[in-house]
Amino acid sequence: MMHRFFRTFAIGLMAAMCLLPGLSKSQDRSDQARLAAVLKKAADYCRRLDNAALDFVCMEEVTETSHNLSPNTDVYLYDYQFIRKAGGAKERRNLLAVNGKKKDLRDTSLHTGFFQYRNVLFGPIGLLSEYWQSLLGFKLVGEDMLHDLKAVIVEATPGPELTEPHLYGRIWISEDDGSVLKIVWDQRSLGNFKMIEEWAKGHEAEPQIISFSEYGFEKNGLRFPSRSYTDQAYLRKDRGRFSSAEISVVYKDYKFFTVETETIYSQTRRP
Repeated sequence: MMHRFFRTFAIGLMAAMCLLPGLSKSQDRSDQARLAAVLKKAADYCRRLDNAALDFVCMEEVTETSHNLSPNTDVYLYDYQFIRKAGGAKERRNLLAVNGKKKDLRDTSLHTGFFQYRNVLFGPIGLLSEYWQSLLGFKLVGEDMLHDLKAVIVEATPGPELTEPHLYGRIWISEDDGSVLKIVWDQRSLGNFKMIEEWAKGHEAEPQIISFSEYGFEKNGLRFPSRSYTDQAYLRKDRGRFSSAEISVVYKDYKFFTVETETIYSQTRRP
């Protein structure tokens, strides 16, 4: 009886194993079709973003922390303005406060000591525009709910024809319209990673950098940054994980004066 049971079990297991490749191929074809549809929508979204005429202001709160020998945190509040029309693009920052104390510095640069950033708004274009899609590889790795929207998570990696350094990582894409909700950057793609990696090796550590951008505000089908964050951290065998510096940038209180794409136009007269 026991011999008959194991024989029956073995036959059933072999049958199940024979079925698995067919199911896997079917699922793979379904994922590829879903990925292709999402990437097409994302390319269309990037084209609209790349061609949009924009005029908006927002509050930009920058919190930068150093965890070195003398830990320190500074908080900068900027009035940020961005204008892009046919004649070109211009961004402007007015420093309103530092660590809660009022300031009045017009048309100033970032005052951060450890991090610099720019073009957060256009991060999606460098990954999902038609041009960059031809140079990167993409894989569907999951799905999520973010900003009350259903998103697919797509991993972008360098393709064989990409011969120059370029940012890549995981992207949360709205399956409805192809807009980008979040990007988690792969640490290996960051501009100064080689230098960070060399420092880590000299200190018997490994880089564990966390860097992401979120796009939580929507206007006329385009999404605008809500937060950007980077933590320059390391993993040491003897001390565990430690952070050397981090920066958090929060965007809020948006006022839109012009958001104009090929098919959507909205303009509000300035007060």
